[in-house]
Amino acid sequence: MNKNGIAARAVAGVAVAALALSGCGSSDSGDSGASGGSGGGGGTYKLGLVTSSAGAFASNSKAMQDGAEYAVKVFNDAGGLNGNKVELVAVDGQNNPTSLATLIPELVTKDEVYAIVGPVDSAGCDIACATANKLKVPIVSPGAGRPGVLENSRPYGFTLAQPDADNSTAVLTKVIKDEGFKTAAIITDDANATTKAQADLFGKIFSSTGVDLVKTVTFKTGDSSFASQITSVAGSKPDILALAAGPDDAGRIAKEVKSQNLTTTLMGTGSLQSGGAAYVAAGGDATEGTIAAAQYDPHATGDPASELLEQAQTDTGQADIPLNFAYAFDAVNMIMQVIKDKGINPGGEIPQDRVSIQEGLNGIEDFTGMADKTSFSDDGTAVRPQLRAVVEGGKFVIDQAAS
Repeated sequence: MNKNGIAARAVAGVAVAALALSGCGSSDSGDSGASGGSGGGGGTYKLGLVTSSAGAFASNSKAMQDGAEYAVKVFNDAGGLNGNKVELVAVDGQNNPTSLATLIPELVTKDEVYAIVGPVDSAGCDIACATANKLKVPIVSPGAGRPGVLENSRPYGFTLAQPDADNSTAVLTKVIKDEGFKTAAIITDDANATTKAQADLFGKIFSSTGVDLVKTVTFKTGDSSFASQITSVAGSKPDILALAAGPDDAGRIAKEVKSQNLTTTLMGTGSLQSGGAAYVAAGGDATEGTIAAAQYDPHATGDPASELLEQAQTDTGQADIPLNFAYAFDAVNMIMQVIKDKGINPGGEIPQDRVSIQEGLNGIEDFTGMADKTSFSDDGTAVRPQLRAVVEGGKFVIDQAAS
């Protein structure tokens, strides 16, 4: 067997161990009553995957897709569940709310998926998660972090991300106090609901910490140049430039900041760290020193997270596993853990099985996977650690001493 084959088999063993040992909270195994058919193997569990190849968070969506596909490969290579395999049915919403409103019902009625993973962004989840909730199919976003994003999506909607307000406020407040920042500017994508919410969050943080907001400038996703915005900001000489932007745009903003020799500290919410690889790729060494909140450590030391992360690095060739990759990996395994606990087999009554999966997800406590431990609050959002991250040597590094 070649090296890659050995690696795949090794991570499969780790993942199955994590799946079997995770503290899911779904303890009433075999109680579905809706299952039948293929308990002996050979069946298929279909899971929907909602991606977006366009928009401010397209790179995050790609990381999510990679993580979900990796999870399915690992799971199936390890034999599946009682010989039954997982199949992803992927659809591309292309950052279009109208498309999402059509694609979700198709996944539910035409493809008969048991549950859905995605979208990764809050704007997409607004539509997709609410639609899935109406159709009573569980949906788990590996990234939606805007406060209140699941208001219309419960009890079937979940997000593995902690809302930016809950996660970033305490972290960035401490950063401001530790560093003694006095003035700030905000640059925000005013064409995206998620980034506009980030700008509002920055405004509240600056107000509460006594930081003087000296300038706010706007742009639209994919703008070819940020020269005029940064020239406007430069005149105010802020201590902080808050990036309320998707990672690709934020990286290009960082480049413009460096090009104009503006001395300021770039700052992001946890959403920026979640797309850290794309941010650094777009901004290069101009991103060095950027400070962001974080809720995920790509170098976690606890097991099985450390083993899963290290093996994923080996298998994918990535130096760091992105947040959305890890969250998507966990989302797939979490759903399959609940299916296992509930004794759900392919060939049963899928609408009733979806109810059982929703109940199991709502009961999860301390599921342990690639992103370490996950529990859900009553509103369907994840409980996460509050960490400080800094770009050093071309990647976001968790500053444990300052978190």
